[in-house]
Amino acid sequence: MKRMHCVFAFSVVAIIAMLLGACGTTPKAATTDLTIAGVVFQDDQFMKSMVEGYKAAGEKYGITVLTANTNNDQAKEAELIQTYIAQEVDGIAIAPLSPDASIANLQEAADKGIKVAVTNMNLGDMSFLAGGYTSDDATNGKLVGVNAAEYIKANISGAVNVARVDFDDQLPDQSKARWGGFYAGLDEGGVEYTEVAAVSSHLQDDAIAKVSDMLTAHPEINVIWACNDGSTIGAAMAVKQAGLAGKVVVFGYDGGDQQTSMILSGDNILIAVVAQDPYGQGYKAVESLALTLLGETNPDAGKTVIVPGTYLSVTDPEGINTWRKANGMEAIAVGAAPEKELTVAGIVFQDDQFMKSMVEGYKAAGEKYGITVLTANTNNDQAKEAELIQTYIAQEVDGIAIAPLSPDASIANLQEAADKGIKVAVTNMNLGDMSFLAGGYTSDDATNGKLVGVNAAEYIKANISGAVNVARVDFDDQLPDQSKARWGGFYAGLDEGGVEYTEVAAVSSHLQDDAIAKVSDMLTAHPEINVIWACNDGSTIGAAMAVKQAGLAGKVVVFGYDGGDQQTSMILSGDNILIAVVAQDPYGQGYKAVESLALTLLGETNPDAGKTVIVPGTYLSMTDPAGVTAWRAANGLN
Repeated sequence: MKRMHCVFAFSVVAIIAMLLGACGTTPKAATTDLTIAGVVFQDDQFMKSMVEGYKAAGEKYGITVLTANTNNDQAKEAELIQTYIAQEVDGIAIAPLSPDASIANLQEAADKGIKVAVTNMNLGDMSFLAGGYTSDDATNGKLVGVNAAEYIKANISGAVNVARVDFDDQLPDQSKARWGGFYAGLDEGGVEYTEVAAVSSHLQDDAIAKVSDMLTAHPEINVIWACNDGSTIGAAMAVKQAGLAGKVVVFGYDGGDQQTSMILSGDNILIAVVAQDPYGQGYKAVESLALTLLGETNPDAGKTVIVPGTYLSVTDPEGINTWRKANGMEAIAVGAAPEKELTVAGIVFQDDQFMKSMVEGYKAAGEKYGITVLTANTNNDQAKEAELIQTYIAQEVDGIAIAPLSPDASIANLQEAADKGIKVAVTNMNLGDMSFLAGGYTSDDATNGKLVGVNAAEYIKANISGAVNVARVDFDDQLPDQSKARWGGFYAGLDEGGVEYTEVAAVSSHLQDDAIAKVSDMLTAHPEINVIWACNDGSTIGAAMAVKQAGLAGKVVVFGYDGGDQQTSMILSGDNILIAVVAQDPYGQGYKAVESLALTLLGETNPDAGKTVIVPGTYLSMTDPAGVTAWRAANGLN
């Protein structure tokens, strides 16, 4: 879906030039006071790549980029845009959900002086935009269809029975344009075919389950057309899991590392895709905003830039490797992709910096041990967590690495998975009885909170005279036990440090954008606040940004929980807002969880089996910039 994924396939020369410009050949601009929101609508490979494009362009032009995800929720999209209007950001780069429902809020933002750029969709009237970057869904679908017709005529004798995996339930116009284009290409290519089945599925794990069921119900299927990134990968994996390689072929929409690796693997399941360029779309969107805001010439103002897709096929491995290298990936020898017999699910519960880092850990360990890692997000929904675990049980994955939502509600489904031979490892929580696990990796919330509190007490005694009025930003509404342990530990640290204080306000907020809004309101309602304790990644960043936006630097200080690029950059910025955090290691937790599964599944010694490994936090403070810098270097940050 353009929405789902739009084609932005530059020529190889143009892509290389863009990547060189974005990745360091061009000196990074000095930091400006400009802030741009970069919004996507789901957490898949395509949209993650778009976010990286947003951030790379922001880094080049010295602009702060706040990223957010609407999670396919039109109401959330509207709320986010209104939040950004209220915060008076300078620009919004967005992959909108609807050419109709989205435009009113974006027009309002533009009317209030906020520059807007869109990706993955043509809104029709683009006159108010700094730029629009998308592709033509029908044209791309037809490109695959015409080429698929040639492959089918050469390789399939007898009836051609096609199954469709669309996303009509999500973005019907865009989805129908893609599959309509594909069928138009088959027609033009002179192939007689019958569509025998169709399902709607736009996410990888859901597509695996639905395509598996479809293949069982319709054994006559020999061709599958999948309309987006997630459905393409999921369909190909379902065919492989069903043992139908050589009997069922898949054609898909969207290129990436996983799709092109599948095409070159030699198993003849995923035959071809049309590749878009989500990174390029995101990069160009933020660049068009930057040029406009910095008063430079913006050639794309008021326009939609339509770029044709690139056809990547098993019949042209050299072309695929050229595309991979142009997009920063290594070439793959045909048929040399590792045969990953083992499959592990890697599950997190929200889309913030902490959980994204954990996912990277899952994937890195999977890559090291040659294991396929299917990533998923429960979005803080206990019912969805249960559904995902049951889906993975049905798919007979080999292992599950998960950041569970509850030590009570989660354990029954995980125990069931273990009872059925699926190895389980957990992160970010102690489930109590860990005997059935391959490993558990977490930290002690109360100890980490107290670590900050004790050190905060020293800072407060040295720098704050008069009343100490503390505001708390917790996540009691999400994970009350964990949240209370963190803020309880912080207050215990203040008590131990001999600080007299009053808690004057508290709000629950675990996501950055929501925290900005709630802390802003709290600061207005309670001007006496001079210390804020924030209990997690999103609330820490959001609280610090709210203080800065309110012009209260030097009057209100923030102490927080979770380390990362953004938090440590804030600590080192010199604005004296975010004073310190306790840093966990979500990447390490994710890596160790999958590693423990790998060791167990491969029959190697696993020293963490049946245990919870508690790792102490690291205190990172503006009073020790060398320590902060050393932590950044150790975690791969500049």
